[in-house]
Amino acid sequence: MAKIKPLTTKTLSKMAVCVAIICISAYISFPITAVPFTCLTLTMLLSAFLSTPKETLIIMIVYTLIGAIGLPVFSGGAGGFNCLFSPTGGYLWGFIVSYPIASYLKGNKNSFKNFFLAGLAVIPITYIFGVAMLCFIMKLSILEGITIGALPFIPGDIIKTLIASYVAVRLRKNLFY
Repeated sequence: MAKIKPLTTKTLSKMAVCVAIICISAYISFPITAVPFTCLTLTMLLSAFLSTPKETLIIMIVYTLIGAIGLPVFSGGAGGFNCLFSPTGGYLWGFIVSYPIASYLKGNKNSFKNFFLAGLAVIPITYIFGVAMLCFIMKLSILEGITIGALPFIPGDIIKTLIASYVAVRLRKNLFY
């Protein structure tokens, strides 16, 4: 049986900083449709690129839990359990699934290409969760849900993935490894 390795103080500190940056980035929010444009994709990808899949999962769960208990850390300063089951709640569930996968897909090499491709691979997973909840809560067709909850965000998410990949390579090179 494999022994579970405890997280070091350095790792816990890095994870706490990632959660804090994610919380702050949710306040950078611009209403576009029923789903606002935020910097969450950028900071969550950055967290995934700087962390292991296990650490990323913990970061995403902690972020979601502190928002669910009522702290105003979700998009636009929202908070509370009801946010998890709102029209945008699917994106919150999608974050928990998507970003640990991005962390896994990036591999161990400090590579812009690996980071960028991992980010592009998981953004559709977040959209699937988000659009599904959006359609269910707002009684939209799949096409309407995609039009409101995914299509307007694709160009921005590609740009945020490029930025997160570049910054992660620089940070991993200079700070973490």
